[in-house]
Amino acid sequence: MAISCDVLVVGAGPAGSSAARAAAMSGAKTIFIDKKGEVGIPVQCAEGIGKYLFPYLPFKIPKNQLKWRIDGMLFWIDGVTIERKGEFWEGYTIDREEFDKWLAKRAVDVGAELWIDCELIGVELDNKGDITKAIVRRSDTEVGIETKVVIGADGTESTVLKLLGLFNPSEGDIGEIYSWEMKGLNNTNPCIEQIFVGNFTPGGYAYIFPKSRSTANVGVGGLLPKKNMEKYFDEFLEVPYVKKQIENAEFVVEKSKSSIWSDIVDKWVHNNVILAGDAANHSLKPFVEGVLPAIICGNLAGDLATRYSHLGEGTASMYVKHIENISQLDYHKSKMYMEVVKNLFKSEIPSKHLLFGGILADLFELERIELLQEMDYEHLLSTLLELKDGM
Repeated sequence: MAISCDVLVVGAGPAGSSAARAAAMSGAKTIFIDKKGEVGIPVQCAEGIGKYLFPYLPFKIPKNQLKWRIDGMLFWIDGVTIERKGEFWEGYTIDREEFDKWLAKRAVDVGAELWIDCELIGVELDNKGDITKAIVRRSDTEVGIETKVVIGADGTESTVLKLLGLFNPSEGDIGEIYSWEMKGLNNTNPCIEQIFVGNFTPGGYAYIFPKSRSTANVGVGGLLPKKNMEKYFDEFLEVPYVKKQIENAEFVVEKSKSSIWSDIVDKWVHNNVILAGDAANHSLKPFVEGVLPAIICGNLAGDLATRYSHLGEGTASMYVKHIENISQLDYHKSKMYMEVVKNLFKSEIPSKHLLFGGILADLFELERIELLQEMDYEHLLSTLLELKDGM
């Protein structure tokens, strides 16, 4: 006999737990599953969150979850350094293992049922294309879960999308990140996130994200690598500005992962399947800010799922509209970043790192990129320095 629920959430990360909490709070019988044996492990994240999104969260993050204050960001662009401060550039570092467990517990506390070590392995569809039953493997046993709505919050390599035949990424849609937590650093400024752009970044950036005065997540990521990511990482560590900070550091734990850049699917709702988080490419570009957008969008997905399962109401356009009404979740601009940056790194122009760095530091407007691309390297460098001096 199959188990039944109103809403089945696949994934217990920030998007999935937030969706499960919202659905359960609204009265839907909710099950959320995760294939990992423990929520939050392994950590595959740089663990930074932007303070500018706090007003749009469905609940307040307690102070004990905000592990380290970030006052701004420093950009190292082919040797040029630019520091940005102010509300948009401020944030915190979190402990993703602890944070994800806290989010999952919030969902459980309001009635959602959490199944860990539970992998989605199949789905049954009706003649409209709705998922009517999910087949999961739990502790080596196959179980059928009849459901009215499925929320796909299962990340970049979404099983939900794969089972529906919707997972067809093109080159450059998914980036690779090679990252380590390191301790014993001599951080230049332990309350500033550092972002680096140069030949060691194959269509992306490298970073040092502090977790304390002497601990940080250090990594390099890109869309179009031509060699092993670990080799790019090694090159990054040889940059003098970086080498000085990490020369006595120890490697603690690897946090490498895949990261979504471009849209895999063109819609966030497919019949009775609602996508949230990385499965929907809800991270904000160009920084791939993912944790807080996942919470915000997951919460809205849970609300929509409840309306649909209980009342037969709720449409794709409602989901999109509600997300668009949150002013800081500008996915139109994020999509512009996706296209501009991917095309930039597919090109071979010598100034591409200057252009990307200028975009990251919010000195180059997206609308001017084509004009800026026509400049030679020295002219563009001069323009970047002028804009830096005029900040």
